Amino acid sequence: MKRLSQFLIPLLLPLLLNSYATSAAEVETSDQKIVENQHGKLVWADLYTGDVEASLKFYHDTFGWTVKEFAKEQAKYHLLYDNGQAVAGVLERDSKRNKTDNALWVGSIDTDNVSSRSALAAKNNATIILAPHDFTLYGKRSVLADPQGGVIALLELDLTNKNHKKISNKWDWAQLFSTNTKQAALFYQDTFGYTLEPINAKKESFFLIQAEMVQASIVKLPDSFEQRDRWVNFIEVNDLSTILSKATSNGATIIYQPENRGLAIIADPNGALLGLTQQESE
Repeated sequence: MKRLSQFLIPLLLPLLLNSYATSAAEVETSDQKIVENQHGKLVWADLYTGDVEASLKFYHDTFGWTVKEFAKEQAKYHLLYDNGQAVAGVLERDSKRNKTDNALWVGSIDTDNVSSRSALAAKNNATIILAPHDFTLYGKRSVLADPQGGVIALLELDLTNKNHKKISNKWDWAQLFSTNTKQAALFYQDTFGYTLEPINAKKESFFLIQAEMVQASIVKLPDSFEQRDRWVNFIEVNDLSTILSKATSNGATIIYQPENRGLAIIADPNGALLGLTQQESE
């Protein structure tokens, strides 16, 4: 998590400079305080894919992530592990029902109350894709599409379930590419309690702030892309150039890579967009 201090805006992608303040988790020791201080933050992600085996192979071969099946009797949910820490889930996406073969990363934003936030989202014209339900691994979860079609999940961590301590902290940033940034910003402000901070003078891009930290951003979707809102989730990697080389060798496409910025966006072989950031050296 990063505090509101220094930022850069390379082209369309506002991201934080390599200047990090002390995180709240280093100051506060109680589980309650840690969770409260990450409300609004990207903490988990699930990959919905029409070809589970191909996706698992790509992320294993590219990132070195290992796989464990959850609920083996159904074999529908796979957990990806990064150095022993759970980093993401993978599950099958029905291409006929979704009218596309493309895979999709759906990020989970930590929230204080999944049920009430989901109800408020619906009142504010969001579509509830998955109603609030028990997410056995970590707490309570729901999935929704905001009024402009951006798909996002909400995750309320269960403090009595210590599994949440084993989640990887490498999910670094979430960015919404929107056709109408002002309308999107108001939805996330009214529904999830974010404070808005304009990024540019025209107030066409916004930082989303919660728990006194910048947790995400909203920027204009380029005209060259299909005009529908979409979230892109960013994860830290140890060596960006190596990961990009492996990714392209394994069939991914680099969508965006500003020079000397330590970040990139790729589309995996099944079309799922994923943002990558270079991990800071200790």
